[in-house]
Amino acid sequence: MGSVKDYFSGLGSGFLSLLKGMQVTGKEFVTPKITEKYPENRETHHIPQRFRACLELKYDDEGNHKCIACGTCERNCPNGTINVLTKMVDKWDGTKKKKLDKYIYDLGSCTFCQLCVVSCPTDALEFSNDFEQAVFTRSKLVKQLNYLPEKPEPEPTEEEKAKILAEKKAKIEAAKAAAAAKKAAGAGAPAAPASLIDENDPKVKAALAKCAGDPEKEAKVREALEKAARLKAEKAAAAPSAPNANNENKKQN
Repeated sequence: MGSVKDYFSGLGSGFLSLLKGMQVTGKEFVTPKITEKYPENRETHHIPQRFRACLELKYDDEGNHKCIACGTCERNCPNGTINVLTKMVDKWDGTKKKKLDKYIYDLGSCTFCQLCVVSCPTDALEFSNDFEQAVFTRSKLVKQLNYLPEKPEPEPTEEEKAKILAEKKAKIEAAKAAAAAKKAAGAGAPAAPASLIDENDPKVKAALAKCAGDPEKEAKVREALEKAARLKAEKAAAAPSAPNANNENKKQN
C-alpha cells in the first residue's frame, strides 16, 4: 500500500516539475532576443564607458599631453607592462629638464588593474573601451602611447624671464645674507674645543674611510671617536692619582 502511495506521489511531483520547466520555456518564446550580432552591428553596438580595453595618453585638441615622465605608473605596474623612457632637454636659462621620450605599453601583459591611472599625479592616463585589439603576433600588442611628436620646451616671454631671474637673484642674495649673519654670530661665540682624535691613527683613518661621501655618517663616526678619545684621556688623567693615594695610606699606617 505504501509503495503505491509513493509511486503516485513521485508521479505528481514529476508532473509539477515538468509544468515548471514548460513555464520557463514558454517565457523564452515571448522574450525579446538579445543575441549579439557582432561584427554586423559594429557601427551601432554600444560598449560601456567603464570597460577597460587599452591604456592611452590623454591628448588635448592642440596635441599636448600631461605626462611629466615621473615614472610613477611604471613603478606601480605589478607586472612591468609600462616602460617610460626619458630624455634631458636644455631650457632657456641653461638648466636641463627631464621630458618624456617614449611611453611603451605592452597590452599583452596588462591586467587592467588601473593602478597606473589611479596613481598618475597629473591625470595623464585613461583606459579606452575600444576592445578590438586582436592581432596575429604578440609584438604588435606593444604600443608607443605618445604617438605624436614631442613638442619642444616652451620658452617664456621677456617679462616672464625678467621676473624669474629677479626671483632667482633675490633668493641668492637672501642666502648670502643669511650665511653672513650666521658667520657674524659665530665669530663672537666661544671657540670649539680642540679635537682629541688622532687623524694619523690607522684605525681612525679606516673608520673615516668607510663613511667617505656620507657627511651625516661621518659626523656620527667623528662624534663616537671624540667620545672614546675623551674617555681614554679622562682615564689616563685619573690613573696617577691612584698610586699617590695608596702611598699616603701607607705613610699614615
